[in-house]
Amino acid sequence: MAIIQCPECDTDVSDKAEKCPKCAYPISAQLGEEKVQTIEKTSKKLKKQLVFAALATIIGFIIMVSTVSNGSNGSTFFGGFLTFIGIIWILTIKIKIWWHHE
Repeated sequence: MAIIQCPECDTDVSDKAEKCPKCAYPISAQLGEEKVQTIEKTSKKLKKQLVFAALATIIGFIIMVSTVSNGSNGSTFFGGFLTFIGIIWILTIKIKIWWHHE
């Protein structure tokens, strides 16, 4: 780490600093360092579907677990089916997100 002078106000500044503490002049841009910015391009539609799929999975699991003790076969089947559909839905959305990732 070296101490350099700010080109704007001549204050001593670390070469690792993003900007001068006195005048806020960008130091790292002067040294040729560029910040890497990651932009997420997953659509809101896919994010909403992922949330709904997770909710369906959780609700189905709760229904399935709560009805096992009651002995209700129809509700247990419905809960298991909803959990299965939710898991398949999550996997499908994850593959779509991966497929459309740039």
